[in-house]
This record gives sequence, structure tokens and C-alpha cells, in this order.
Amino acid sequence: MRWPWSRSRSERDLEPSDRLRLVKVGYARNLPEAEMLQGLLRQEGIESMVRRNAGSDVPDFIAAGARDVLVAAPDAQRARELLG
Repeated sequence: MRWPWSRSRSERDLEPSDRLRLVKVGYARNLPEAEMLQGLLRQEGIESMVRRNAGSDVPDFIAAGARDVLVAAPDAQRARELLG
């Protein structure tokens, strides 16, 4: 977890809407792959969220189906570099 006072000055100066805006930085073919990408980001201090891809809902198989990996807008460039 990142505390407000541990952020750089440029991050503190961002509008709240920029910090809350989520940006897609990765794609995974299934839930285990998405969790692996989340783990890589977490090791570098970047919080992320996984969202089921539109049109890939497979209710009978919870871990199946494509996923998008999302991060806060200020972390997007660094996350893309890590996952690149």
C-alpha cells in the first residue's frame, strides 16, 4: 500500500480524478496468468486490478476467459515497462 506522504511531489500535485482513473496496461488469457502479472507489478509497488474482458465471460469456468490488467493512471507508464 502506498501512503499519500510517500508519493513523489508530482504525484501529490495530480488531480484526484487522475489518481483514480484506471488504465489498461496488460492482457492475460486467463485468471492465473492475470494474477501472475499482478504479482510482478506488486513486487515493484504498483497496485493493480484485474477485470474480465468484454465478451469473454465463461460462467461455468471461473478462471477461464481473457482478463485486462488495470493500474492507476500515474503508474501506467512504469507498469507497461515492467510488463513489456
